[in-house]
Amino acid sequence: MLINMNNQKTLVFSLILCSNLALADHPTVAFGLESAGPINTMSGTTAPDGVFAFGLRTEVLNNEQFTTSELEAYGADGLEGIHSVDEIRNTSLSAAFGVTKDLTLSARLPYIERKNIRESEEHEPGEGEAHTHGDSSGFGDLLLMGSYRFFNSNDTDASILVGVKAPTGETREKDNDGVRFEAEFQPGTGSWDYLLGTAISHSNGAIGYHANILYNKTSEGAQHTEVGDALSYNAAVTYRLSSHDHASHGHHHTDTSNEIKWDISLEANGETRRENRIYGHLEENSGGTTVYLSPGIKVSAGGFGGFISIGVPIIENTKGIQTDVNTRIVAGLSFAL
Repeated sequence: MLINMNNQKTLVFSLILCSNLALADHPTVAFGLESAGPINTMSGTTAPDGVFAFGLRTEVLNNEQFTTSELEAYGADGLEGIHSVDEIRNTSLSAAFGVTKDLTLSARLPYIERKNIRESEEHEPGEGEAHTHGDSSGFGDLLLMGSYRFFNSNDTDASILVGVKAPTGETREKDNDGVRFEAEFQPGTGSWDYLLGTAISHSNGAIGYHANILYNKTSEGAQHTEVGDALSYNAAVTYRLSSHDHASHGHHHTDTSNEIKWDISLEANGETRRENRIYGHLEENSGGTTVYLSPGIKVSAGGFGGFISIGVPIIENTKGIQTDVNTRIVAGLSFAL
């Protein structure tokens, strides 16, 4: 995004896209709505006061899979609980409101699906099994965020981010055998989590620069499981392809026309997550660091917008034995009033 470019209403769509990026089996924790601007990096710009916005966002993680023979070998070696999930899909509805010109509140409700969950088990000493659990799906936890802009100049905005994730999601989904999925495969975590971070944006003509950092403090939730704390860090460069009015991309310029505007972006999106804990004990095959390089494109006209981003992991330093991510696709639509 170019900060507060041609249509101020589109600003709200790039707000609070801060993320705890996906580490293997954990989808992005993201907030706000999307249109002009970076797709996965949060902008430091807040929404115009009095503006409502709504959005639909889908994130798809395509994972590498362990083969049946690999899982059987892990089980035979006594390494139980090594799991493989083919795909994770996180589809969420969002709403945001500009309370004042410097304060925006937003909420996101996700629906999370995990496809073909399989796990290594020790059938008997020296003999392993690849157990197929099936699919898990349901509504995830409600995410709430506030963004307060504490610095504003003609071409630079900086905001502080404060958020909470409430334990509203489903935590009792069952597998093909009618057995309750472990907590890490449930749509909800059953825990209260808290978020704190900051974001900054700077514009220079047709080019925009954005960065944000966010810490997610988790707590113990369902089945005495605590998903590890996470630190996410994102940076983006955006460029407006439209030739119209590049010179007037200042913070307070308003364009109410329905001209179609195109923005391209290149982002680096990273997360470092601690290991999960179950009954207070560390889960060795969890946590680590993943960084994506994510090119994307957005189109907006009036109060409508759409976008797509394709992320490719350039750093995967996960702990223990975990599958890698092949691609992460993020796409969505948005509308402002």
